[in-house]
Amino acid sequence: MTNSVTEALRRLTTTFTVKEIMTPAPRLKTGDDAESAAVVSASHPDFTIIPIKKDGALCAYFERDSHATRPINVDDLISDGTTLIELIEVLRARDFSFVLANRRITGYVHYSDLNHQLVKWTFYVMLEAVERLALDSLRIQDEASYLEGRLGPERLNQVVLIYKRAGDKGRSLLTYLNIADILTLAAQDGALSVDASSIRLMRRIRNWTTHPFDLPADTGVKELATVKNECLRLLGANDGEKHTAAYV
Repeated sequence: MTNSVTEALRRLTTTFTVKEIMTPAPRLKTGDDAESAAVVSASHPDFTIIPIKKDGALCAYFERDSHATRPINVDDLISDGTTLIELIEVLRARDFSFVLANRRITGYVHYSDLNHQLVKWTFYVMLEAVERLALDSLRIQDEASYLEGRLGPERLNQVVLIYKRAGDKGRSLLTYLNIADILTLAAQDGALSVDASSIRLMRRIRNWTTHPFDLPADTGVKELATVKNECLRLLGANDGEKHTAAYV
């Protein structure tokens, strides 16, 4: 992995924070008390919660599903310095958090906010780094024979067809492999330790980073957390340390 990719990865995992993707407090639909929050919730059924504001500050919230009103406590708060990588672990444990800055709640973040383009860019760079690491690990003399033996003749024919369509721009058969192909080859060669289920998931998240569709609501956060941990493990970026959220 080149120094430029390493540096880009380091910056993406530390520079972009929850405040880049949160909904600022002034833009939230709020109620003045439990009763008015329930009315707002009925008018906006897509919102999981409706915050309650008193004396200009957010202090509680009404839950759509339980119809309960709860005070905002420390477990509902994260620092505005929580990185996007750390945020994934937070939202893996709970669906939302309020964002605290300078002892004041300044925003709100929900797991659906992980579909923000900055999160996609972060994962794109991580997966690009993993793909490059895997590709650099391969030692191939005859590309066609190697790919046919490892990926099968059908997949080879697909790659050759794309290669020929590129004409003079075609540089190498390897150029037209997808991330699943490359990781599979590296795993078969014993260069990387990664299983088939992780490879499929990494390919799915890679597609998500480059296409305008959202993560599945029921499994999306867990999938991001799994891919994040796999990428950091393969890249050695965690150095044996766990990434933990910047809790208040």
